[in-house]
Amino acid sequence: MKTRIYYDDTDAGGVMYHTNYIKYCERARSDKMFEANIVMDDENGYFLVKSLEANYIKPVILGDTIEVKTTLASCKKASAVLLQEIFKDNKKVFELNVTIVYMKQGRIRAIPQEKLDIIL
Repeated sequence: MKTRIYYDDTDAGGVMYHTNYIKYCERARSDKMFEANIVMDDENGYFLVKSLEANYIKPVILGDTIEVKTTLASCKKASAVLLQEIFKDNKKVFELNVTIVYMKQGRIRAIPQEKLDIIL
């Protein structure tokens, strides 16, 4: 997912606010589901973030264009760890390890293969 950094993404110094890195990673994960026409609700199941580990490498500023790339780091029956990296000019500026669990009808369930395929 590619996007530009706008004024409302930044702090008073024109640097992207720290939580917006995580927001753009979330959007990249959601876009994969939207592109696959997957409805994520309690009936069909959904992913829930269990934990995050963020590493801020270099700042991103107003007007920069960034790209979020997502890869599967590891997978278990009902959870997966995704590595999400943000690049600016092909240089990594941020990385996020996010552990997600699959939920359906209020309980953790095995990830269906068709939803796992989308994450990859």
